[in-house]
Amino acid sequence: MPNVAFVSPKGGAGKTTAALLLALGLAEQGFRVALIDSDPNKPLVQWASLPGRPDAISVHAAPTIQDIRDAVREAQRREPQWTIVDTEGSVRGAMVFAALRFDLVVTPLTGSQLDLTEAIKGAQMVDAFGKRGGRPLLHRCLLTRVPAALKPRSLKGVVAQLHEHRIEILGTPLIEKEAFRDLFAHGGGLDELDSRGVYGAPAARQNTQAFARSVIEVVQQA
Repeated sequence: MPNVAFVSPKGGAGKTTAALLLALGLAEQGFRVALIDSDPNKPLVQWASLPGRPDAISVHAAPTIQDIRDAVREAQRREPQWTIVDTEGSVRGAMVFAALRFDLVVTPLTGSQLDLTEAIKGAQMVDAFGKRGGRPLLHRCLLTRVPAALKPRSLKGVVAQLHEHRIEILGTPLIEKEAFRDLFAHGGGLDELDSRGVYGAPAARQNTQAFARSVIEVVQQA
């Protein structure tokens, strides 16, 4: 049962959206997924309270680090094949490493210099926790809110600097999509996007599926 954590030293980088999209992409491939929501704002718990949550996905609140183990035990009753943890959008979120062992840690970032600086800090933080625990943690950065039609110069600069710091990037970025925001407003999964006639739903589905495949490949190779 792979465990994946989404960690960012700052909020607003697309961490929760990425966690939900990974769960939806895995569920579409037939996996049972447990989402652990350790963000104090409980955005995933709120999404799950809306109509249309896929049966393959369960959501479990863990508002404090101490609650994570209890949430995982609760989730295991559903026998998930993947567990995804959405952490608090601050440095404190990395304390999740003390509660659970992860097969992959993902740090999302947009194409901004501020996000880049924090993502580098996040990668260093993950590396430090791995060394402290005596087991290196597999880490990838994930580019989020990437413009669909045009790749700005700033984004190329961000990629170059990540490479300079020897920080690996997931092969599939998350494209800026109104459809992804619609999920948190109205609930449900990818099928509901289609049924509601949300603009860009087919492209959002393709992006989500490709993102999930990228994560699966990284975990399998590891």
